[in-house]
Amino acid sequence: MKSEVFNLNVFTNVASRDPSHCLAQHAVRSFFDVFGKDSRHRIVTRIFIDPNPNPDMFEPWVATIRDGLPDIPFELVQTNGMLDGFARSLEVCEGDYAMQLEHDFVFVKSRIHHTLDRMVDEMRTRGIDYLRFNKRRNRPAAFDLGLEPAGDADFPLCRISGRSNNPHILDIARYREVVLPLLKGPDGRSVGLEGGLCRYVGGGYIYGPYGHGRTVGHLDGRRLRFSDGIRRRLYLLGETLSRRSQRSQTNG
Repeated sequence: MKSEVFNLNVFTNVASRDPSHCLAQHAVRSFFDVFGKDSRHRIVTRIFIDPNPNPDMFEPWVATIRDGLPDIPFELVQTNGMLDGFARSLEVCEGDYAMQLEHDFVFVKSRIHHTLDRMVDEMRTRGIDYLRFNKRRNRPAAFDLGLEPAGDADFPLCRISGRSNNPHILDIARYREVVLPLLKGPDGRSVGLEGGLCRYVGGGYIYGPYGHGRTVGHLDGRRLRFSDGIRRRLYLLGETLSRRSQRSQTNG
């Protein structure tokens, strides 16, 4: 029986006038493909969506998300930007832990060797309030300049000196107590969700041992990075071929 709630919070905005550029549905499905099976948790999914910078395309954008998730129930929450959405997600979560997932990230299933239940149990046992999935190999870089092996052979981790808003599981009670007042305070925007936040709450952990390959892929919803653009096209092509194969098997 699924007795515990785990919250999946996905954050997006109407970034383009072309709804086919929407990626949120892929992020949601990627999470369920990796973490949604054989869990004791009841997963409550919310998609926090900022209509800007194209508010007149809000409804087509939402329709694209709904069309892409016909079998996954979710609640839609309209927001006023990423910071507002993040803060509101902390306020409404029913579970003790939540995945915070920006719309243009997908998980690399072959490099994630533990279940959602195991991750939550380890976070609770070890007192971890932030566990991130890295978009690069687990080595010092960016917000992870201070990085060292942690955990053990059964559940390897790396301790990091900073935090970013890349996909991560967080401890809701801890974030409500410490982070939410900062975000909703007068200096919330300067605190932010990454570098500024680290001054108040310190570092956290990333999943996997030192040197472990990236566990999420960045599809770059803003379409700025050439290498991420290649990753996006390959991922979406693979999704299209997979759906065609599934339909063929169903109809065969």
